[in-house]
Amino acid sequence: MRVWRLFADWFWRVDRSLGGAAEPHRGQRFSAAHPVCLGLIIGPAFGALIGVMLLISAMAGGQRPLTSTTLLFSLGFSVFVGVFFVGLGYFERLRQRHYGHYQEPRLRPPR
Repeated sequence: MRVWRLFADWFWRVDRSLGGAAEPHRGQRFSAAHPVCLGLIIGPAFGALIGVMLLISAMAGGQRPLTSTTLLFSLGFSVFVGVFFVGLGYFERLRQRHYGHYQEPRLRPPR
């Protein structure tokens, strides 16, 4: 257990030295406040990009034309990237909470 604490201390020290304690910008605040929305935006965008690249490859006469396997690959890649960015959003929330920049939306003072 002590080893994990040493890794955590090392991470926060490196993060602080790289500017992690600075006030988060608008994109960081959005990703911390809406991690699922972030994954639902970025996942399909990357999946569509891979799908378009596969379509271009099929039209250019690539070795493997457009098949159900390539479409499943595009869909799977989309899901993987979406889940990864949801996790990244939750990690950003944890990081901002550690530095005291993140407040729960219902606890924010009215403007």
